[in-house]
Amino acid sequence: MTDEFLAANRARKKRAKWWREHIVLAYAVAIGIVMVVLLGVFAILEVPEWLAKLGVSPSGVELVAGTMWVWVGVWAIRKATDLTSVIAGVLCLLGGILALGRAFAIL
Repeated sequence: MTDEFLAANRARKKRAKWWREHIVLAYAVAIGIVMVVLLGVFAILEVPEWLAKLGVSPSGVELVAGTMWVWVGVWAIRKATDLTSVIAGVLCLLGGILALGRAFAIL
């Protein structure tokens, strides 16, 4: 076996041991990650309704929603580690472009 493999294996075992020794922190980190994802999804779904209730025009709502979706798509593509992440990013990007097209009455 190569030294790189052994070093990576030792580092992985050390990280796993550390998390086992700090189980409360591990749960807190896992719950925190889930909460951040849920809040992000909630914000993307609810912001257009809030803006409409505040009196923003429908094209303004589409502009904000499209900008958010494009940003999420670009971020997902940049952080992609596999094909599934790239596909999700491209779908978000296309959804944002369509929303921006509706906002500017192109589509």
